[in-house]
Amino acid sequence: MSSMPLYLHFIFSFLSTIGFSIFLSAPKRSLAVSGLIGAVGWVLYVYLFNITNNPILSNFVPATIIGVASEVCARKLKQPAIVFIIPGIIPLVPGLGMYNTMLYLVQQNYELAASTGATALLVGGAISLGVLLVTSLVKTINTIRLNKATFGFSNVITKKDSNYENNIMTEDSDLDMAIDEDQIEHEDENQDFK
Repeated sequence: MSSMPLYLHFIFSFLSTIGFSIFLSAPKRSLAVSGLIGAVGWVLYVYLFNITNNPILSNFVPATIIGVASEVCARKLKQPAIVFIIPGIIPLVPGLGMYNTMLYLVQQNYELAASTGATALLVGGAISLGVLLVTSLVKTINTIRLNKATFGFSNVITKKDSNYENNIMTEDSDLDMAIDEDQIEHEDENQDFK
């Protein structure tokens, strides 16, 4: 990783995230928040990579943080979470790794191409898994809340299920029995006719 100080990483990733937000036609009021989410994610990546030297873990943790921040900001600003997630993960995308993979393939250096390509794929998978983990957790929580909120409505007694219908049925039971007797008589007549 470069020897550039973290505050410069923050500034440049903030600007690049805002640039991608504009490119993706994000609402104007979400630009600064998207930039902040992307910058925090990138600075966290740089910090973790300097400590662990593990690109997969260093991408998974910031992607998870970006997912959480995007879901929170989506609720606060009443925007879809994707408005914050996509620009936020753009700085993490392993573009250099994919470029180097293609370069090594063109140069017929297949060992380096396989190594670099595998790392780029694993990094992409770690980013996807981090976002997916948060998104599916939020969706599960929202489904549980919705089920709890609608549970009271499912116990409301409708007119069809109420005792009202049972009372009508018991009062009309004599009529039902008369209709049944008529049907039996008609069936007997039809059998005699055959």
